[in-house]
Amino acid sequence: MTRRFLAVCVAVLAAPAASGQDLPGTERYTLRLEYGRWHPGLDGQIQKGLGDSEGTLLELTDDLGVADESTWELRGTIRLGASVKLRGAYIPLDKYQGDTVAQTNFFYGGQQFFAGEHVVTSLDGKFYRGEIQWDFQKGAGGFVGVYLGAKVFDVASVVVAPDSGKRVIEDALIPIPVLGLSGRTYQGRFSVEGDFSGMTAGSRGHVWEVSLYGRVHLSDRLAVGGGYHRVSFEGKDDRDFVSIKLRGWSYAVELSL
Repeated sequence: MTRRFLAVCVAVLAAPAASGQDLPGTERYTLRLEYGRWHPGLDGQIQKGLGDSEGTLLELTDDLGVADESTWELRGTIRLGASVKLRGAYIPLDKYQGDTVAQTNFFYGGQQFFAGEHVVTSLDGKFYRGEIQWDFQKGAGGFVGVYLGAKVFDVASVVVAPDSGKRVIEDALIPIPVLGLSGRTYQGRFSVEGDFSGMTAGSRGHVWEVSLYGRVHLSDRLAVGGGYHRVSFEGKDDRDFVSIKLRGWSYAVELSL
C-alpha cells in the first residue's frame, strides 16, 4: 500500500508546476464533502489493570468474540486559497459487539472472569480528524501537499458477565497531533488520491492512517469511487491499554461546491 501511495505522489510531482498552470476544474471549489461506507476488518487488544495488577491483555476477536462491522465516514474540505485547505473527518465506531464464553480465566478492571463464564462486550467509539494543508506542488495534473493537525480517538468499552453481575467500563479519550502527506493526480475524468499520516505521543500511544482512492468524476462537481483505508491506533494510560486496527475497502460519493 505504501508503494502505491508513493507512486501516486511521484505521478503528481511529475505534473507541471502551478506557474502558468490552472488547477483542474474539479479542484476549483470552496467546499468539498464526501460521504462513504467503510467495511473494515477489526483487530485489537484491550487491557485494564487495578492497583498492582496489570490485568490480562485481551484480544477483541479471539478472547471476547467482537465481530467486524461496517460503518460510515464523512469528510470535508474548505479551500482557503489556491494552496491552503482546512480538512476534517468523522467516523463513528459504535456497533461492535461480542458475545462469547470465556475460554480461559482473565483479570480485567478489578474483576476476575473465569473460563466457562458468559461474557458480553460492547465497543463504542468515535474517530475525529482535523488538519490544515498546504499544497507545495500543484498544476493541471493534480497536487501534492503536506498537512498538520490532530486525530482524536474517543473509545468506550463495556465487559459484562451477566450471570454473575460483573461489569467493567473503560473510557479513553486520546488526542494525538499528526503530520501527513496527501496527493491527487488526474487523468481526464479519472483521479487517484493517496494519503498517509501519523504521529507518536511517546509512551501514551500513536496513530497511523493510510488510504488510496480512485474516483470517476461524473462532472466537476460530482464524483464516485472507492479504495482502501487503514487506521491504526494505540493508547496507554497507567495500567490501561487499548489498541485498535481497522482496515478494509470503502466506497464514497464526493460533492464539490
